[in-house]
Amino acid sequence: MGLIDRLKKTGKIAEVRDEKSRAFDIAYASDKAYLIKVVHNIESVSQEFAETIQKCASVVGAEPVVISERGKDLLRENVIYTRYGIPVMREETFVKVVKGDAVSIADRGGIKIPIKNLRPAMDKVGMSRLTLSKLLGVSVEMIRKYEGGSAPGEEVAERLIEIFGEKIVSMPAYESPEIKRAFIGKAPFDLAIKKKKTILISFKSGPARLKNLENVSEVLGAEPVFAKKLDDVDFD
Repeated sequence: MGLIDRLKKTGKIAEVRDEKSRAFDIAYASDKAYLIKVVHNIESVSQEFAETIQKCASVVGAEPVVISERGKDLLRENVIYTRYGIPVMREETFVKVVKGDAVSIADRGGIKIPIKNLRPAMDKVGMSRLTLSKLLGVSVEMIRKYEGGSAPGEEVAERLIEIFGEKIVSMPAYESPEIKRAFIGKAPFDLAIKKKKTILISFKSGPARLKNLENVSEVLGAEPVFAKKLDDVDFD
């Protein structure tokens, strides 16, 4: 079963079709909204493209995601990578993220698993930093860092799960810049403006563009607008 069919079972989805220059390929919304770009190799994702999809996502209140199978090597399942600040993962991993299942993150220090609420979990069972450090085989200073949000490696994280349970695992967080308007210049819209209701504006009126604009707007809860020129746009 392909990604589109799997996502249709859990939320609303719109494919951007019949236009070559696309800021994203799929708009998807369940508990969260996502703008998804599908590429064969993440090396093809340029910084310019990453900035474009990031701007799109910020204005419409979504998270940008790149779905890919490989970079220089095959991407691991259940691991989130990044490319110019954009989360990158395999199709199966994204489906797990949507379900809220635990996944790992890749950074320069290797594969890590984000955790949450470590201090309350320790307090609940009366465990000191020193005791936990001995159980994990790490320093007391590392325990302090884990309490502050640093993600441990897979081996340490697995020990934490054994001690405190799955509830200790956290979903990776994406930090979105605050942008209220953005010129995109790619399908399915040219301009996005964040108001009480987000406005998605196209200066093109071809059948494919208008259909894509309508479908994506419905998924994202935005208002689709066609304008002949920039002077016709109300920025206030």
